[in-house]
Amino acid sequence: MDFFLHIVVSTALGTQLNKNPNAQRAFILGGLVPDLDVIFVWIPFLMPELFIFQHRGLFHTVFLAPIIVSLLIVLINYLNKVNVIQRLKEPLQAFSIDINSRTVLWGTFGVFIHLLMDVISYNGVFLFYPLINHRIAFNLVSVIDPFASVLSIIIVIRLFFNKIVKIGTYSIKQFQRSATMISILFVVLLSTYAILQLNTTITHSPDNTKPEFIPIFRWLYSKDQNDITISLVNQLTQKIVVSYSYPSLIYNQTAWNIKTIESVIDQAKVTTKYQRYIYQLDSESYLSINATLNTKEFRWQISFLNTFQDAQYRFFGLSRESSPKPSLMIYLNQDRISRIK
Repeated sequence: MDFFLHIVVSTALGTQLNKNPNAQRAFILGGLVPDLDVIFVWIPFLMPELFIFQHRGLFHTVFLAPIIVSLLIVLINYLNKVNVIQRLKEPLQAFSIDINSRTVLWGTFGVFIHLLMDVISYNGVFLFYPLINHRIAFNLVSVIDPFASVLSIIIVIRLFFNKIVKIGTYSIKQFQRSATMISILFVVLLSTYAILQLNTTITHSPDNTKPEFIPIFRWLYSKDQNDITISLVNQLTQKIVVSYSYPSLIYNQTAWNIKTIESVIDQAKVTTKYQRYIYQLDSESYLSINATLNTKEFRWQISFLNTFQDAQYRFFGLSRESSPKPSLMIYLNQDRISRIK
């Protein structure tokens, strides 16, 4: 989910579920804390092996996120005691939070609501990392929903632009009502999307699905022994709009058998470059792989194509059907494997 929708949902739930101001602020803080990982996105650029610090990474786990919100509540409480927050002008004084078991509990509750909202989208999160090292995603909505998200963006920008978010004024109450309405709309939309997805799954029986930005359309993924098929379906009519096929594996060296090719691909998959790439996907099964031996340079060229992404590019005219560009290319020296005669 986008940051603006997190703001309105956290505000709506925080003010409706608890009337204690400290608990409300803690809940809203918890609802926003996981997205603080954007502060650390520079780390993977300097140290690629630390790709877990990318957005929706380490901060979006059930183990670390509650600890972070608890530490922030302690920090805010300390700043409040030494009169740092009191010197700040409104609305910053609204972030004054007393530390106790209630505020920590409600802050953690806010974190879990944030994580649940992100799990609903097709990007998902590494919810139980490092115990479970893959994304968990319900694939109900895209990152930005064209209805609830757009409304939340407009309302939040308008309120902050007009500088009307102040404690105890009518404007914040108006914002709470708007947030509640958007949250209700979002739940209704999610229920509708879930029904549409269920109907599509029953009708077409795909291996997996992903929503398009316009939710009446959905991408379907199916794989047999040799091919991957990506189709776009209209969920209202259940008719296939367009369909693309990809070979799951290509290799053009007849002197090498399939076991050797798979060994080379496995070597490519243990590289940091591949691990960082696959971290951004919710499944390796979407990949079409091409393994080619360059005899002149004596090295293997392993290319990975994200078929879901390529299908979207082809549908919107952003790439040519005849020559899809691989998402990732890895080269390995020939002497790292043994030739099979």
